[in-house]
Amino acid sequence: MPVVAPTSSPRRRPPRLRAAVAGAVACAALLALGSWASVAGASARADAGTGLPGTGLTGTASPGSPAAGPAVPVSQSYSLLTTTGRLVGYGGALSARVPAPSATVVGVAPTPDGRGAWVAEADGSVVAVGDAASHGQAAGTALPSPVVGIAADPVTGGYWLATAAGGVDAFGAPSFGSVGSVHLNQPVVGMAATPDGGGYWLVAADGGIFAFGDATFFGSTGSMHLVAPVVGMATPAGGGGYWLVAADGGVFAFGRAPFYGSGAGTGDRVVAMAVGDGGYQNPLRAVAGLRAGRIDQGVDYAGAGPVYAVGDGVVTSTTNSGWPGGAFIAYRLTDGPAAGRYVYVAENVVPEVAVGQQVTPSTVLGILVDASPDMETGWAAPPGLGNAAAGAAGQWTAATDRQSIPTAYGENFSQLMAALGAPPGIGGAAPTGSLPAGWPTW
Repeated sequence: MPVVAPTSSPRRRPPRLRAAVAGAVACAALLALGSWASVAGASARADAGTGLPGTGLTGTASPGSPAAGPAVPVSQSYSLLTTTGRLVGYGGALSARVPAPSATVVGVAPTPDGRGAWVAEADGSVVAVGDAASHGQAAGTALPSPVVGIAADPVTGGYWLATAAGGVDAFGAPSFGSVGSVHLNQPVVGMAATPDGGGYWLVAADGGIFAFGDATFFGSTGSMHLVAPVVGMATPAGGGGYWLVAADGGVFAFGRAPFYGSGAGTGDRVVAMAVGDGGYQNPLRAVAGLRAGRIDQGVDYAGAGPVYAVGDGVVTSTTNSGWPGGAFIAYRLTDGPAAGRYVYVAENVVPEVAVGQQVTPSTVLGILVDASPDMETGWAAPPGLGNAAAGAAGQWTAATDRQSIPTAYGENFSQLMAALGAPPGIGGAAPTGSLPAGWPTW
């Protein structure tokens, strides 16, 4: 499906503010969704009880146009909402169980400050939650087809509604166009706004993309054979790309939208995609002269500066005499796909936190000193008091230390660091051991 070029010049707008949405309404009842920044594109054909046809995509990302720069941080990750009410987080996004969505709820859009939301239903009804102000709705009008999605304008505080026929109705927001008068190969199933609110995308069931205003085309699945139809889309807060999600949970990443995983093959039926402001971030983003070393029990890094927490967690240890220098900062993650796992930062780092302290990706755990031996960070063994998970599992011995053979735990943590934007560790040899069943991958 071809892209529709914008016909109007984009507005000059300030950067979009993204914040967590406190909740959303399903059938006029509060539907607690946790830390969502946006939800886009549930199919108007409802499918809360029946699902959509198709049995599974490959579960891998489909690359779109080449990225013009580094991937956005994992702090802009995504969750998939299933027909059974499961919110499944990827890349550090929220995972939770929520009440099963109404068959008529097709999308949720946050207010600019994240303290409210607009909930759209298939008949064009819009329910305002929290500090969201109502600007009208399409319910009661002669809609040519059901509403399938909603997106918010962060500048005016208004919103847009998209219909299956490709029409776009603007409420308190400027119109950038639609495909309501165009013959579509497949119905539109969702929409997403650009981060500055100067445009939006519409996505069809075959993954065809229509771009309006300052929205940029980054690729589509319009020419691919899909086992399950696309049901929605979302874009990172930093822009530069978008994700498409299919009814079976398959996720396709385009532009600078990173691929963190998919629900393909799980048997779940997906009705929407959410973008979370929380999640994991590069803990070494402010280290000066950062240099990666070998992969062992974890990953060695040299440099100088603050070391942050990967995600939300609780500190379980700050010192252990068994490690060079006596520093062993460990914390238990409380969010994302690694929730419940322990992370450690040891050797040549000066602790800045205390045991029992709650941390976030903005918390400085310690200050890295650029001296030998290099700092080591990786997965700690429960209860996070001084042992690395690799050592506790017998993957690390004096012999493997001498030969610098990586461990499965160290390799996995190196992959996480690379996904977050830090340099991966130096491996080479095949890692020893394996990861427990269900361990997150990156």
